[in-house]
Amino acid sequence: MNTKKASLLSAVLVFIFMAVGCAMHHPKQQPPPFQAQPLSTEMWQAKVDNLVFVLDASSSMSKCYVGVEKFAIARSVVANFNQTMPDLAIKTELRSFGHALEYSDKVNVLAYGLSDYSREGVADALGKITPAGGPSMMAKSLKAAGEDLMAAQGKIAMVVVSDGKDMDKAPLEAANALKAQFGDRLCIYTVLVGDDEAGRAMLSEISKASGCGEAIAAGSVATGPSMAGFVTTVLLKKVCPTPPPPCKAALPEENKDGCWEFKDIQFDIDKDTLMASSYPALEKIVKILTDHPQISVEIQGHTDSTASEAYNMDLSLRRAHTVMIYLQNKGIAASRMTAQGFGESRPIDNNDTAAGRANNRRVQLKPMK
Repeated sequence: MNTKKASLLSAVLVFIFMAVGCAMHHPKQQPPPFQAQPLSTEMWQAKVDNLVFVLDASSSMSKCYVGVEKFAIARSVVANFNQTMPDLAIKTELRSFGHALEYSDKVNVLAYGLSDYSREGVADALGKITPAGGPSMMAKSLKAAGEDLMAAQGKIAMVVVSDGKDMDKAPLEAANALKAQFGDRLCIYTVLVGDDEAGRAMLSEISKASGCGEAIAAGSVATGPSMAGFVTTVLLKKVCPTPPPPCKAALPEENKDGCWEFKDIQFDIDKDTLMASSYPALEKIVKILTDHPQISVEIQGHTDSTASEAYNMDLSLRRAHTVMIYLQNKGIAASRMTAQGFGESRPIDNNDTAAGRANNRRVQLKPMK
């Protein structure tokens, strides 16, 4: 064999080798293993009411991309999405277009739904769609999905997985028709399998048609965390946790007279003006009375024996009134409070010492349950 014939034969063999497709090149190569990152319904809830998968099973999907059949990649996108999404009370549908005769003689097939979501049901239907073959009839699949959704209620998320090859403008026109049909209820998300630039542009335009979708590449959702992010974007919103009920303020212990004592409520010397150091104790009283609206109180003022009995009686009453007005300004109803002054008549300590006199200068509240 001369050199020219050998070169021609080699070129022919190379062409044949490239044309036979993925099966001969990499008979066992599959998409990389996938470890789902489950999304809990305790943290997430559905933001849509309907989910539609549209899967490209046409002949161009039987070709290789990065050593793997494109249709195997496309099916893995849907399968991984199905594994990742939480169990949701939504309607779900899986449509495919193209098909080899081994699967169906129809170019557009409703494989699952439109029915209540079942992880097992979607997986079983997806597993039967093989092998890829036939024409790229995405527009028919989109139109059929629109007919399936005619009676659907609420929002719709549509996930289209395709290489975008061998198509004219019909799929974009179908997407625009869906937008006109469902308006803001519909968001279309496209997943490109492969690197065909015309296909990339087509899928991008389809996602833009809905105004709220997104166009991504299959490789960007190949891992558990990345797919979880995509599922979240398509389907989910954060659950707003119900805050625990606020803890009620505990009732203070009562002294032997059945009163709550608050020694930190202090006044300027010989005045009924509250000192700033009194406010923490007063705010505590506000919290107690707010949390226990069934309780009314008698606000009692007490003094030491430094001044005359009549003077101390008046001073203690004015101080009790000052506390009552403070509480009223904080939202405690006046009808729940009375003020009483006892002057020096009810000491709790010895008035002969500075410490004893300080203990006797006090305000206490008697709960009237």
